[in-house]
Amino acid sequence: MGDHLETGPTVLRQSFTYQLASIAEDAISPAAKLFRKRFGLDVHELRVLRLIGDQPGITFTELAQRTRFERTATSRILSRLIKGALVRRELDERDARKFQLYITQTGDALRKRADPLSLELEGLILSRLSASERADFRRILDKLTNWLTLEFPAELKRLEDNYTTRGTRKAKK
Repeated sequence: MGDHLETGPTVLRQSFTYQLASIAEDAISPAAKLFRKRFGLDVHELRVLRLIGDQPGITFTELAQRTRFERTATSRILSRLIKGALVRRELDERDARKFQLYITQTGDALRKRADPLSLELEGLILSRLSASERADFRRILDKLTNWLTLEFPAELKRLEDNYTTRGTRKAKK
C-alpha cells in the first residue's frame, strides 16, 4: 500500500475510525438499555451526571463541550436530570447570564450505585484482552487522545489548506 491510500467502500468500512465508532456503538447500545432498566437513566444521561459530579459548578457551555453531544441533546438530558432532582442549577455569582450546575444528593447516590456496573461492563468488554494488552490499549488510547486534542487540529488545518473548495488537492508550487 505504501504512501498510496486505497479508497472505496471496503477500505472505508475497515478504517479504524469506522471500527472505533462501531465498537463504541456495540458497547453503548446494550449498556444503555441495562442502565435505563436498572437506574432509569441511559449511559448518556449518566455521563452528564458524572461530569457535573466531577466538576461542581460547571456551566452548560462547558458541559456541552465536554460531553461532545449536540447542544440540543445536552440540553434535553440536562432538563431531564433537573426535573428528576438529580442536578440543580444556580445562578453564577460572577455572571448572572450563566448558570452553574451541581449534582444533588439524590444524583450522587444514583451515580454511586451505577458506577460499579460501569466498571463491570468495561471489564467485560475488555475481558478478551490480556492484562498486557489492556495496558497497551490504554496507553495507545491516551496517546491518540493527547494527539487529537493538542496537535491534530493544527495538522488538520494544514491539510484543509492544501485542498481547494472543490475537494481536490492543490498543485504543489
